[in-house]
Amino acid sequence: MKIWKWSLWFSCILFSTASGHSASQMLLGAAKVDITPDSAIWLSGYGARYSMATNAGQRLWAKALAIGSDADSPALFLTVDNCGVSVEITEALAARLFKKFRIPRDHIVLCSTHTHTAPCLSGVLPNLFSRDFTPDELAAIGNYTKIFLDRLELAATSALKHRNPGNLSWAQTTAGFAKNRRTVNGPVDQALPVLKAEDTQGNLLAVVAAYACHCTTLGSEYNQFHGDWAGEAGAQIEREHPGAVALISIGCGADANPDPRGKPENARQHGAEIAAGVDKLLSGKFTSLAQGPTGRFKRIELPFSELPTREQWQERAKEKGIVGYHARKNLARLDNGEQLPTKLPYAVQTWVFGDKLAMIFLAGEVVVDYSLRLKRDFDPAKLWVNGYANEVPCYIPSSRILQEGGYEAETSLWYYDRPARLDPTTEDLIVSTVHELMPAQFKVDPKQSPLPPPQSPSESLSSLRVTPGY
Repeated sequence: MKIWKWSLWFSCILFSTASGHSASQMLLGAAKVDITPDSAIWLSGYGARYSMATNAGQRLWAKALAIGSDADSPALFLTVDNCGVSVEITEALAARLFKKFRIPRDHIVLCSTHTHTAPCLSGVLPNLFSRDFTPDELAAIGNYTKIFLDRLELAATSALKHRNPGNLSWAQTTAGFAKNRRTVNGPVDQALPVLKAEDTQGNLLAVVAAYACHCTTLGSEYNQFHGDWAGEAGAQIEREHPGAVALISIGCGADANPDPRGKPENARQHGAEIAAGVDKLLSGKFTSLAQGPTGRFKRIELPFSELPTREQWQERAKEKGIVGYHARKNLARLDNGEQLPTKLPYAVQTWVFGDKLAMIFLAGEVVVDYSLRLKRDFDPAKLWVNGYANEVPCYIPSSRILQEGGYEAETSLWYYDRPARLDPTTEDLIVSTVHELMPAQFKVDPKQSPLPPPQSPSESLSSLRVTPGY
């Protein structure tokens, strides 16, 4: 792989040390680093591509917002334009930042935008093309992954080094382009929460915005590096607010696609909707956050359902495409004396800003039912739910979707090289862990929630679409 042509950009809050600052101010800094490769590599997200990408329709970025002082253990919110990262990448980054800055693991979060037009990374969607990569392809992906990790560290380090006092606040509105891709008029979460970082004179340093929708505006026929609607949203916000860094994260939108989709202009349209929502909020009232986040982090294990027998693997191995390829890989493991995993390691994280805001970070491609359930269990006016957080090990279906079946429930897991679908206890295990990590003051009686009750499987089966959504 060639040496990258990369750029580093940071924004810091400028102030006079003689002027002093109020108790609500905290140290803030933001940075972004170009992570666009300049040589050929396979794009992740779609298995229908037939050649590597070489050109950039839009630059790709790693971005970081640093919050708090060294004495209080700063927090780092990072976003990256990629389909997803592995647990190895996330934990390697966390280890580097702890070694250099003594930042605890629960104060570091990495959110993928899940764009399907960014390079493959080691350990993510290894079965995407239903074939083995060649040695040269693996070398290119491995080299990119190493540089990718270095650039993540650079973004985080730069944001930390350029902290100065400022103000942090949040507000939320809605956007409307996410559509449930499994069921006609199925559930979606249209919330658009925004975190705002300003200097002591009110100049915008950074915004973090989240929306629960797949970054699949661009289809498999688009074979250039691009950030999709999330990249367009960040770029448009930054054009409207020169000097600011716009970090875009994704909510529980694993079963939602942007509508319309298929063309670059659609991505610009959706990005413009997000940017307009952010601008509308910026001209209004925000809730001030007087202190940085208190973080909590826990890894749990999600059991898989019963694994196929050797005989079932052998039958599957006769099939074409992903089913046969996935079965042959697992048969080879069994032949080598390996034990197939029966559980999936899974990360749950929370950030709580006093009693004003609670952020929940869930790993993987999380479907909308999780967000809607959590917003019935906790005060939705103070809650922000992120998916694709820390790592993306596979789809995380809800109990409803596991009963319905289809791509998100089962087929998608073969691309992630998981041995079986997740167990029906998955949703309750994740939600109970969130309850364990969340402070009591955010909890509400679900019977008093302003949100409607959850949709039952029988209500949506009549209009179920189970075609692959990627």
